[in-house]
Amino acid sequence: MQWELETVDGVGVLRLSGFLGARATHRFRGAFDWAMARCPGPIVVDLSDLRGWSTEGEAAIVDAAGLLGERGPLAVCGVGRRKADLLRSGSALSVLRLCADLDVALVVLGVH
Repeated sequence: MQWELETVDGVGVLRLSGFLGARATHRFRGAFDWAMARCPGPIVVDLSDLRGWSTEGEAAIVDAAGLLGERGPLAVCGVGRRKADLLRSGSALSVLRLCADLDVALVVLGVH
C-alpha cells in the first residue's frame, strides 16, 4: 500500500493506492497519524486508487475514524460498488461518512 497526503480547501486528503491488507495496516495507521498531525481539520481517506482491501484493512479505517474525536466524522470516498461490509456497518457509520467521491466528501464535511 502506498499513500500521499494533500490539503484541499483546509481538509487533509489521504489518498491510498495498492492493497490495504493485514500486512499494510501498520503503514496505514502511520499515514493516518501523519495526516492528523499535519491537518488540524477534517480528513478524507480516498480509496479510489486502492485495488482492494482485506477485512483487517477495513477495520483499520474504522479504527482510524474513531481517533478523530471532536474533529468530526472521517469522510471515506472511492469505495464504489466494491464489497465493504465493515465500512457500511452501523457502528462504522457512526464515526465515518461514505461518499461517492472527493467532491461529495468535501460537501459532507461542509467545505463546499
